Amino acid sequence: MQKGRLPRILIVTAGYGEGHNSAARGVRDALAGRAEVRVTDLCAEAMPRMFRLTRAAYLWTISRMPRLWKWMYEVSDRRNMAEKPVRGIAPVERLLERLLREWKPDAVVCTYMVYPYMLDSLASRTGRAVPYLTVVTDSFVINKSWLCSKSPLWAVTDPWTRAIMEEKGLPQDRLRVTGFPVNPVLGALAEEHPLSWKEGEPFRVLYFAQRSARHARAELAGMLDANPALHVTCILGRRFRRIYPRIRDLRARYGRRLTVRGWTRRVPSYLAASHVVVGKAGGATVHEVLAAARPMLVNFLLPGQEEGNTRLLEKLGGGSHVPDARALASALQEMMADGGAQWRRMHENLLRAGMTGGSGRIADLALKLAEEHTN
Repeated sequence: MQKGRLPRILIVTAGYGEGHNSAARGVRDALAGRAEVRVTDLCAEAMPRMFRLTRAAYLWTISRMPRLWKWMYEVSDRRNMAEKPVRGIAPVERLLERLLREWKPDAVVCTYMVYPYMLDSLASRTGRAVPYLTVVTDSFVINKSWLCSKSPLWAVTDPWTRAIMEEKGLPQDRLRVTGFPVNPVLGALAEEHPLSWKEGEPFRVLYFAQRSARHARAELAGMLDANPALHVTCILGRRFRRIYPRIRDLRARYGRRLTVRGWTRRVPSYLAASHVVVGKAGGATVHEVLAAARPMLVNFLLPGQEEGNTRLLEKLGGGSHVPDARALASALQEMMADGGAQWRRMHENLLRAGMTGGSGRIADLALKLAEEHTN
C-alpha cells in the first residue's frame, strides 16, 4: 500500500434477503473516513436479469411456500460448496476477478456465503490471494454453506453461535464474536433515547407488515382492540400499494392510535420512539432491534436461519414468537400488565446484553487484514 493512501476495502453482498445488504452497509458506514470502500452486489451487477428473476422467486417462495423453502434450506445444509460449487454463476466470479485485478482491494468483506468459495477458487487458479473476512448474518442455526470455505476469519453474532460453529468443525482461532454489523447510529439509541412506561401513557408498537394484507389487517385490529393504550406505527414499505387499500378503514376506526407509513428512511427514529417491535425474524431486523434494546415479538419466521434469530431473542430474554393475531394481542397485554413489569424486564435484559458495536468491530478486523496484507 502506497504511503499516505487509505486502505481499500471491497465489500461484496447480494440482495437475497435484506440481512446481507444491511450488514454490508453497516460495515461501510463504520469504515467511513478510515478506508476507501466499495460495496458491490456481485449477483445484481454480473447477472442483472437472472438476479431479478431469482430474487423474485426467492421472495415468492419465502412468503407463499415456506415449506418448500424449508426443504431447499435442508438440501443446501447437506452440500459442501467447496466440493460442489453453485452452477450457472460464472459471470459473478469473472466480475469478482475483474474487481480484484482492476480496483486492487487490500481486503474483502463477504456478507453472502457464496463469495468466499469464489475467492478461494481465484486464489488457487491465479496464485494471488486477497485476505477476506466472512460475515455470518445468521445466529444459532448455521447452514453448511457458511462453513466450508478457507476463510481466514468468520465474524459471528454471539458466543452461542461461535460455539455451534466450533462444534461443526471450524477452528476457534478463526472465529470472532463481533455482533451483527447494524447501522452504527442504532447502537446509540439505547443510551440516547432511554425508555420508560407507566399506565395511562401510550404504549407504542412498531409493526412491520411483511406478509399478506389479510395478516396485516388481523394483527393490527387484534393489537388495537387488545388495549386502548396501544398505539401502532405500521411500516408497509414496498407493500404499500398492495396492503394499504385493505387496511385504510382501520385508520378511521382507530384514529391517531394507528399511523401508517410506506417506504421510509426513518426506521431508527421510529425504533427510538417505540416500546416494542413486531415483525419477521430476519437477521437485519432482529439485530437492529437488539442494538436498540427494544423487545421484539416475532410474528413470522422462515424455517432455518430465522428460527435461529428467534432463539437468540429468547436466549437474551428480549422477545418471543407469536404464531397468530390472538397470540400477538395476548403477548402485548401480558407485557403491559402490572405496570409493564414484563416489558421492563425484557428491555433491561437487552440493555445488559449490549448487542451494539458489531459494525465497528468488523471494520477493525477488515483494516487489520488489509494492514497485514500490505506489510
